[in-house]
Amino acid sequence: MDRGGEDFFKLSRRLKVAGDLGMRRELHKGMRVAAKPLIPKVKAAALRTLPQRNGLNRRIAGKKYAAQVLTGITTAGVRITGSKVDPRINNEGRVFHPVFGRRPGEIQMVPAAKGYFSDTIADSAPDIRDDLKNVVQGYLDQLGRPL
Repeated sequence: MDRGGEDFFKLSRRLKVAGDLGMRRELHKGMRVAAKPLIPKVKAAALRTLPQRNGLNRRIAGKKYAAQVLTGITTAGVRITGSKVDPRINNEGRVFHPVFGRRPGEIQMVPAAKGYFSDTIADSAPDIRDDLKNVVQGYLDQLGRPL
């Protein structure tokens, strides 16, 4: 875990222990807001990278994506998730789709799809890293003491 994630974890934990849940909620909201610029980039990558035939790219880009705050010891930070999006599309380039008359359906390999999500996040992470650190630093300054 890099230093920014460690600071976020400590700050979030101390606010929870201190019982200041309102400030903790505001901190988490600030982290989610700072990460939201990644969502349009992921959707654009889906439109650009996934197959256009039968509208797979539009379907995946149209899914709901959200920024989630993680407060675990080793996972403290923010992640982008897609609801009802099969992670195998990103990790393996594997697309499941129903086929009329067959159960449960077909699995099709789409090599171009592999990494559309994770590569976009990795390439864009430096753009928001400073914003995330600034959110944490703002709350540290507000509390008036280092962790």
